[in-house]
Amino acid sequence: MAENIIDVNHASIRFNLGNIKVDNLKEFTIRKIRHELTFQEFLALKDVDLHVKRGESWGLIGTNGSGKSTLLKMITGILKPYKGTVQVRGKIAPMIELGAGFDQELTARENIFLNGAVLGHSRRFMEEHFDEIVEFAELQRFLDSPIKNYSSGMKARLGFSVATMVNPEILICDEVLSVGDANFRRRCNARMQEMLSGGTTLLYVSHDIPSVIRLCDHVLWLDKGDVVMQGDPETVCNAYLEHQEKVYSYAQKEREDRQEIESGKVFDYLVVGAGLYGSVFANEACKAGKSAVVIDKRDHIGGNVYTSRRDNIDVHEYGAHIFHTSDKKVWEYVNQYAEFNHYINSPVARYKDELYNLPFNMNTFSKMWGLYTPEQVQAKIEEQRAEYIAQKKKERGLAPEEAFVPQNLEEQAISLAGTDIYEKLIREYTQKQWGRPCTELPAFIIRRWPLRFTYDNNYFNDRYQGIPIGGYTQMVEKLLSGVPVMTGIDYRTFAKKYAGKYRKVIYTGPIDEYFDYRLGHLQYRTVRFETEELDMPNFQGNAVVNYTGSEAPWTRIIEHKWFEFGKDLEGNDLPKTIISREYSTEWKPGMEPYYPVNDEANMKLYEQYKKLAEKEPGVLFGGRLGTYRYYNMDQVILQAWEMAEKELKTRILVGSVGKK
Repeated sequence: MAENIIDVNHASIRFNLGNIKVDNLKEFTIRKIRHELTFQEFLALKDVDLHVKRGESWGLIGTNGSGKSTLLKMITGILKPYKGTVQVRGKIAPMIELGAGFDQELTARENIFLNGAVLGHSRRFMEEHFDEIVEFAELQRFLDSPIKNYSSGMKARLGFSVATMVNPEILICDEVLSVGDANFRRRCNARMQEMLSGGTTLLYVSHDIPSVIRLCDHVLWLDKGDVVMQGDPETVCNAYLEHQEKVYSYAQKEREDRQEIESGKVFDYLVVGAGLYGSVFANEACKAGKSAVVIDKRDHIGGNVYTSRRDNIDVHEYGAHIFHTSDKKVWEYVNQYAEFNHYINSPVARYKDELYNLPFNMNTFSKMWGLYTPEQVQAKIEEQRAEYIAQKKKERGLAPEEAFVPQNLEEQAISLAGTDIYEKLIREYTQKQWGRPCTELPAFIIRRWPLRFTYDNNYFNDRYQGIPIGGYTQMVEKLLSGVPVMTGIDYRTFAKKYAGKYRKVIYTGPIDEYFDYRLGHLQYRTVRFETEELDMPNFQGNAVVNYTGSEAPWTRIIEHKWFEFGKDLEGNDLPKTIISREYSTEWKPGMEPYYPVNDEANMKLYEQYKKLAEKEPGVLFGGRLGTYRYYNMDQVILQAWEMAEKELKTRILVGSVGKK
């Protein structure tokens, strides 16, 4: 087996993007003292694996901004990985940027020797090969001219000639053959074929797919920092071109949508947020004969239910979303826009080296106590509850007959489920979720605890349950069919640019953000995801595994392929897997808000914002962030229906369900 000359292991590159423009040091210092500087994490490369054997030629393909050049810069040592490792066992001749390593004020003659020195060649060596370099570059007449006067094609010819005068161990080319005339490109291709025959390892970036197929024996496809696919050139390149055709059709729709928005048309509704709430409302508005335009500050539709496809796996980018409802009308409604599979949510809890079924049911209790009948289990839980409550009453000086009122989440949980369940499956997990001990959390977070005394691992009690085959994104696309959509733009920017283009606003963003936080910030919990592609068919054997102990910093790991039973759309087994680790953290301005912290102080603040919202002319607030409430997906749809029926003066009809 040939030795790997390049090993990239689970490497990520991270940049911090400032949320506030700071023009000078004084402003920076003031904002830093006031804690007003916030940054968003941007991962230019995400958990990339690449293993190149000596003598192989690899093509890197993907759209602009996909991470190709970043990967090359990491391999050459220009950038250091935020996570993971990079090992290179050979001398690199890099051609990453046109003119890199050249001094613009020096002549071509001087730059040849300078560039040779950078590549580790002696002056004597460069003198011996000088004529060969000049002849290949065809720059004899311009040798003594400063290269700042050269065209980009001339610089590329000179750089390529110097880099390839001897066979390097590793040659890195980033779009350098996209410039220059056809004759020079032919000679470059011939030189590269000659070097490959001599054992040179090639990393080749190009948008010219035929040249990638011709020169390379392996191809890696990147998209927004993620590895989409790697393998033989024909298979990967054809998949990429097919994907680009779809992207082109989406881009064409975006152009048509933008033209419609920029025309003289005035829309009945501007829907802010292309998530489930906004998409359902826009869909119903169009059915009622109204016009709507939908915008979203993210670069995609779907909100938090957005799924992307990587290696034929539908990845839930913002955490696991399992659709469940007991409302037949809601179920029939979503099935108009997607075919659902029969996935049943059956998570597993891992506490140290022990595994327990969730929700808490007879399988959980049997594993924990070795008990097998509901009567035994109920007696065990009651024994622990009674002992704990008696102890707490004694501490508070309460008589045995007096009522025990839990003062915090710990007391509430144990009084409902007993000490063993609390210690192993609730305490540390809840602390990771909320970032504080259960003794500091209010009791009302848990109103009741679903203890099941049956052997049933189905997490939900709802009659209907499943996940759209092919992911949620295509379902939202169908909901928004015929609706102009603009992504990558926030409400303030759109409102300023397209003032007068709409009559009413349906706002699903954070209600406090709409009012510029004039009363203060509402609090949220947010979630950070680390998504990783693994070269194995099965990582944990279940879609959802909760880590209830403090030894793991994440709250759970999602293995996305099991949401669709480990099969692709054709029913074939998937050879790889993709996992996401979830970390719950405190929300700060600039971060994505997930879960409202509905304690007394925040609810009081929300009520003040709600009063402002009720007085805001022409703006209606809805959805999770607009009403500061956590909703399941079916509840979001019901809430959007309620708004639509009230606003559009219509009834929601689903097939034969419902009457006008």
